[in-house]
Amino acid sequence: MLYTDEQIRRANERSISEYFQQEGYSCKKIRSETHIAGFGGFYVKDSTIPNQFYIHSQQIGGAGLVSCLMKVMDMPFKEAVRTALNGELGQAERMESGTKYTPQYRTAAPSAPEPKPEFIMPEKGADNRRMFSYLTKTRCIDASVVNDFIRAGVLFQDNKGNAVYLHKEDGKPCGAEIHGTSGKSYTVGNARYSDFSADKKVIPTEPYIAELIGREMNDSGVRFAGYVYENNANIVTDSTGYSAIMGKIAEIQSRSIDREAIDSEVNGKLKNYKGVAPGTSESFFQYDKGNPQKAFVFESSIDLMSFICLHPDCTDCKFVAMAGLKPNVVEKLLAGGLPVTLCVDNDTAGQSFINQFGSRCRYFTECRMNNVKDFNELLKMKKNVPFSERVGAVKSWADKAIQKISDEQSRKVAFAR
Repeated sequence: MLYTDEQIRRANERSISEYFQQEGYSCKKIRSETHIAGFGGFYVKDSTIPNQFYIHSQQIGGAGLVSCLMKVMDMPFKEAVRTALNGELGQAERMESGTKYTPQYRTAAPSAPEPKPEFIMPEKGADNRRMFSYLTKTRCIDASVVNDFIRAGVLFQDNKGNAVYLHKEDGKPCGAEIHGTSGKSYTVGNARYSDFSADKKVIPTEPYIAELIGREMNDSGVRFAGYVYENNANIVTDSTGYSAIMGKIAEIQSRSIDREAIDSEVNGKLKNYKGVAPGTSESFFQYDKGNPQKAFVFESSIDLMSFICLHPDCTDCKFVAMAGLKPNVVEKLLAGGLPVTLCVDNDTAGQSFINQFGSRCRYFTECRMNNVKDFNELLKMKKNVPFSERVGAVKSWADKAIQKISDEQSRKVAFAR
């Protein structure tokens, strides 16, 4: 072996984004990802899962700079490692050569502008039952609000049971956000689930095992992907990787492991699935109620719907969901002349986002006043008031109504006298 494990590790850990930027490619930061122009939708994750990449036009992806150079630049393994290490030689080569290495590959992005990817509409499901049940029961959103969104043509269930929030410009679909309805999960692995459609081996396991496999086998050369849920997990691989994965599971089960610590880490990573349809770029979700005279801006579409449930009398508004924190969305609304009220999460990131705009925007303080993170938490808190408290509130209202009637009758009697 010409390169040591330590060299390969260093090569893989080198930042993909920094490498392509140094080589003269046009790189644009988009939230926690970097978009590298010239390849048809080449995105690199820079924060949560560093050095993961995917090219939408070619439907290829992976993790690590070495894998990226092999798939994107068609480099052989040895060439990719050497390039990632800036020409550093392997152990055997150091004794054989003293010449400086000059890699052979493109050093600048193509001059032609990258075409905007075509939006691909998610396929509609046969009905909206699963989505409707999730939004009304799990998220506590009023059925009337869900039906209003469906009738407006901006919400439907896709063929996988996900909720699809449709982006429109001039009445035409131009993008879509996809929200999972099957509970919280996250992914592990160095490949995509769909990569194994031809030769797929699905291995059911436990969340803590899938988490450890994801940590310890990403750079092993075994291709695998996995979904981790709250109570179970699935690992998918091919015939070549099946034995290695099964062996790893047996090895993990034989260890003395702090399950409580691993389970706590798994719970911290679990999130409701969120994604976008292919071709979704700078568009955003919006829903008009009445004739918009002002705009309310949220981080998610579900928070937007929750706000409408909490404030049914709020009308003549444009409700906007950014699918995160996107200053360009707010700037576009401000440029259009609409007064903007920010309804972002009650957390550090939300406060930092608010500070960017200063007095240019108003800020809705309801979540902070109730000490909750977002409007869906506030909605669920208010809808899940204990029965005894509800009875007490109704009794208090009834007592006040009776007293009001009694006072009115006494006033009429006194007036008659």
